[in-house]
Amino acid sequence: MTTPVVVGVDGSEPSRRAMEWAAQAAMTRDLPLALLYATRFTGPLVDDGYPIGEVEAAGHEILNAAKAQVADRFPDLVCTTEFAHEDPAAALVDASAQAALVVVGNRGHGGFHDLLLGSTSLHTAMHAYGPVAVVRPTVARDGGAAGRIVVGVDGSEHGRVALQLAFAEAQLTGRPITAAYAYVGTLTGYRSPFMPHVPDPETERQRAADFLAGELRFWRAQHPSVGVDEVVTPGSASAVLVRLSRGAHLAVVGSRGRGGFAGLMFGSTGHALIHHAGCPVLVAHHPK
Repeated sequence: MTTPVVVGVDGSEPSRRAMEWAAQAAMTRDLPLALLYATRFTGPLVDDGYPIGEVEAAGHEILNAAKAQVADRFPDLVCTTEFAHEDPAAALVDASAQAALVVVGNRGHGGFHDLLLGSTSLHTAMHAYGPVAVVRPTVARDGGAAGRIVVGVDGSEHGRVALQLAFAEAQLTGRPITAAYAYVGTLTGYRSPFMPHVPDPETERQRAADFLAGELRFWRAQHPSVGVDEVVTPGSASAVLVRLSRGAHLAVVGSRGRGGFAGLMFGSTGHALIHHAGCPVLVAHHPK
C-alpha cells in the first residue's frame, strides 16, 4: 500500500496554502494526497452548539471543495478525503503512522481551529510518527537563504535525522542546502558542550567550522550532487535559523536537540521557527 501525503484542511486560507504545498509535495514524491478534516464530538451537540448532522455536512462540504481545488490545479494527482470523528491533533498524529508526510497550516479555524497558535499543529509536530511540515508564508528579506533548504546542525542524534531529511529533500527537489551551526563562544558568556573553552574568537570559529564540516561529511558523500553552504556563527540558534529561513524554500529541524540548538523543537529554537520562520518548516522525527 502506498503511503500518502496527509494534509489537515478546514476551509481557511492558511489551510488552502498548506493543501497546495502538500499537493506539490505529493506530486514531487509520486504519492497520493489525503485530505483530512477532523472534529471532536462531545455528545448530541458539539462544543459550539451545532447539531452533529450539520457539523458533518459542513465538514464534508469543506472536503469536497478542497478536493475540487486539488483536481483543478493537479489533475493527475490521486486525491482522497477523510472525515475523522476525533480531536484534530489526535487525528493527524494517528494519520502520521501511515503517512509519508503530514502537512498543516500555520493558522486555521473550524475543525482545525487556532491551528499552530493553538494546540493542534504544535501537538502534531511534537508527537507525529513521521515528518511534519508546518506551512508558513515565505517572507523574503535580506540575510536569508533564498530558495535554499536550511537545516540546523547540533551533533545530536535527532539533529542527524534532520540532516538526513534535509539532504533527501534537496536531492528530491534539486535545491541546495544551507547548513548552520550556532555556537556559544567566550563573547556569549557560556560554553558549548561540543567545543572546549578557548580565549581566541577566531579559534572558536575555526573549531565550530571543523565541527560542522565533520557533521556534514557523510551526507555530502551520500549526495555529491547537492550543493551545500556552511554557516557558523556565535550566538542564538533561534535568531540564526529564523534569519536564514527568510525567503528559503524550507527549514528543517529535528524534533529534539542539544548543544548549539539546545532543546530543538521542544525548546525555544523549534518554537521560534514554527512561529516566526520566513518559510515552511519541516520537523524530522527519529524512527525510534
